[in-house]
Amino acid sequence: LRPRVIDLVSGLESSPTAAEWSALGAGAESGLLLIAADPSMLPTQRANALLALGNFPTERARTLLAATLSDSSANVLLRRKACAGLAHGWGGEAVPALASALADSDVQLRQSAASALAKVSDPSAVAALRARLEVETNASVVQVIEKAVKP
Repeated sequence: LRPRVIDLVSGLESSPTAAEWSALGAGAESGLLLIAADPSMLPTQRANALLALGNFPTERARTLLAATLSDSSANVLLRRKACAGLAHGWGGEAVPALASALADSDVQLRQSAASALAKVSDPSAVAALRARLEVETNASVVQVIEKAVKP
């Protein structure tokens, strides 16, 4: 199973579907957790594993994604993919972690957090985006937020 999971997280231009992950069975989540936490793996493989964990909304997956997102010393690519994974798998429950990332010093992470919040169908996500819009100074982040909150 591990070689198949590694193969699926090794793509650069496409992401496996939820159905493809589901077809691997129960061991897929464990494989993804191991890859995401393994510093010997390529950063792109780890990032894709974090994104894919959104298809497995378990407490173990949520914990790893939230820890990665909140780790300011972690590779920003990993943190950005953790945003997307959290939004996909946990929706409104991910809003506090994603809203916190909106205040990060890294512009790309703020953009990713805003994009992730835009995909969450929860009034608290829109509220977090509107609150950030009032203080955001980076034009590209403002653009992502405005696109997300426009009526």
